Amino acid sequence: MPPRTLPREEILALLKSMDIDLPRRTKLSDAELDKRLTRALDSTQYLTRVVPTSPLDPTSYPSWFSDKSNKPILEAIRRHNIGEATMIHESRMKGIDNPIPLYANAFMDLRQSLMSIGNACDNGLRPIVLQDPGQSSGICMRVLDVRQFDNQTPILIVVFQHNVEDSLSRGSFDWISGYVSAGTAQTMINITATVQEQHLLLRLLNSNSKRLASSYIPKCASTESSFTLSFLLPVGPLGALDMAKYNTNNGCSVCGDPAKQKCSRCGAVRYCDAACQKEDWKSHRPLCTSWQGATWQGLTFILADQYMPGAYSLRVSRYDTVQHGDIQKRVDLSKTNQGPPPNTHGTTPFIVKIQINSSTAQGPAYPVIGQRPGGDGSDFLIYDQRRTIDVMVLRTADAAQFDAVAEVVRTKGERGLKVFCWAIRTGEWTMDICLDRVCDWQKW
Repeated sequence: MPPRTLPREEILALLKSMDIDLPRRTKLSDAELDKRLTRALDSTQYLTRVVPTSPLDPTSYPSWFSDKSNKPILEAIRRHNIGEATMIHESRMKGIDNPIPLYANAFMDLRQSLMSIGNACDNGLRPIVLQDPGQSSGICMRVLDVRQFDNQTPILIVVFQHNVEDSLSRGSFDWISGYVSAGTAQTMINITATVQEQHLLLRLLNSNSKRLASSYIPKCASTESSFTLSFLLPVGPLGALDMAKYNTNNGCSVCGDPAKQKCSRCGAVRYCDAACQKEDWKSHRPLCTSWQGATWQGLTFILADQYMPGAYSLRVSRYDTVQHGDIQKRVDLSKTNQGPPPNTHGTTPFIVKIQINSSTAQGPAYPVIGQRPGGDGSDFLIYDQRRTIDVMVLRTADAAQFDAVAEVVRTKGERGLKVFCWAIRTGEWTMDICLDRVCDWQKW
C-alpha cells in the first residue's frame, strides 16, 4: 500500500516532535514541508555515516551475529545525546524511573519502538506487528537479517506491509494466518505504536527501501511476496547543526517569509506585512507591552571555549551523540578555526541565560577542562535553552558593554550571578540584550 500523503498540520506536528518548531503559519509549501520531514528523519538515522551514497548492498557487511563480542542489538540501537543522558540521570536521582512518558511524543515513541525491535532480534528474528491501541492502523514486519556497519551500528534488513482499519491486505492476512496455522502465533511480537509514530516509521521504511541495491534479493517467505524490502538503522536525536538547519527562520515570526517591517511599539519582532502583524497581535501583546521603551545593549561575543588560545579543551555539547564519537577530545584551540555559532533564531527574540564566571557560580560544566580565567567576574557565559548558542563575553573586549549587562545580572539575578534575559542576534558575533525587562526564572 503506497504511503498516504499527510496533511500539513500532521507534518508540522511530527516535525515539532523532533524539536523542529517552525512559525505557526509558515508559508512553506506542502511539498517543502514533506521534504523537510523526510530529510530530518534521514538526519536522525545519521544516514550519511552509513550510506553516504546509494545503493546499500547488505551483503558487503558482515553478519552482526558473527562477532560474538558485539553488544546486544537493543543496546547497539539505542541513541541518546548528552542532554538526554543528563536529564535521565537527574530524573532517576529524584526517583523518577520513566522520565520520558510513552505516547506523548511520536518521535520519542519511534525510538522506543526501534529499541523494542532490537530487543526482539536479540531473542530470535521473530515476526512483529506494530499497531495503535484502537487497531486502526498496523504494520506487519519481519527482520530477515542483521548486518554490522560497525560494532555500534546494526543494519536491520526487514520486510513490511502497512494496513489500515477494514483494509487488511491479502498478503498480511496470509502472513498472519501462516503463523496461526503453524501454531507459532505466540512467538509474534506485538508493539503498541500510535498512528503518528507509524507515519514516521513508514517514512523511514519507504525512504530506505529505495536505497537498497536492486541486486540484493534475500530469501523471504511465500506469504511475504507482496511485502516491501527495506532496512532500519538506529535513530537518535538531531545534532546541533541539523537542529539549526531545520529550525532556522530569518523572516516573519508568523509565516517565515522575508521580514520587511518590525513592530513599531517594541521594535523587537519582525513581520512580512500588516496582515501577519495583525494576526500575531493577540499573542505578541503581553511581550510588546513589556518591551515598549526597553533598553537593548549590544554585545560582542566569542565561542565559549576560545578564551584561552593554546589551551586544550574537551568540547561537550548537549547535542553531541554519545554513540558516534561526536565529543572531540583534546582539541588545540589555537589551531582550530571555528566559525560563528549557527543562528537558529534568525531575527526573532529569544530567552538566554547569562551567568557571570565566578568561583561560587553553579551551573553546567565549564566548557574548558583546566583552570578558569580567575573566576573574578571579568567574563560571563550566555546560552539558550537548546545550547545552540553557547558563547562568552569578555570585559576586555568592551568594558562599557560588559558592565551594562553585568550590572543587570548583579542587581536582578539569582545571588547576583545568573539571570534570564531577552536577546536578539544582530550578527555572526553580536547580539542585543534587553537590560530592563528581566525574564521569569526558566526551568531548563
